[in-house]
Amino acid sequence: MPSNPAADEFLRNFVPVSTETSIWRGGEIELTVSAYVTDHEPRSDLVSSVRALVFRNYDILLMTNKDGVHIHPGGRVEQGETHLEALCREIIEEAGIEITDIRRLGFMHLRHKTPQPPDFPFLYPDFFWPIFKGHYLRGNAEETEPDDDYELSAEFVPLSEVEALDLGPGQTAFLNAAKSVD
Repeated sequence: MPSNPAADEFLRNFVPVSTETSIWRGGEIELTVSAYVTDHEPRSDLVSSVRALVFRNYDILLMTNKDGVHIHPGGRVEQGETHLEALCREIIEEAGIEITDIRRLGFMHLRHKTPQPPDFPFLYPDFFWPIFKGHYLRGNAEETEPDDDYELSAEFVPLSEVEALDLGPGQTAFLNAAKSVD
């Protein structure tokens, strides 16, 4: 599968902390997903969505969707939005909470391993997700139904319980990075 030269140029300066395979759309799309812990952010034209690990004291926001659980809610950047504007909007839509004290942790690079599906409206073959850390400001995740058809629930869970989950190497790398960032 050919790659995007702009993505390759950006990535040549970084070494991933993890790389794994992810399957989407019931097996229709296979991706290589690499996590990078860094202060650098990819070019905006290569970013499809933004995500954050959200902390409330010693708890972390745990999302449940149709494929399982994850700790990096977020979503697509809309036309005219900055990455931080998109992140704040998406966290409200998916979890019903507002966040503050947002810090960059790194990014995920996703590269398609399967041919581009017909009428695929998203970035292809490479795209990036900047990953941030944020802190709970206000709202109630447990009383909110996510504003999409994919996410099923959002709840704050003790960090010790989340650390015991099999989140995969990418999410675990960002969780470890987030714990070391004030």
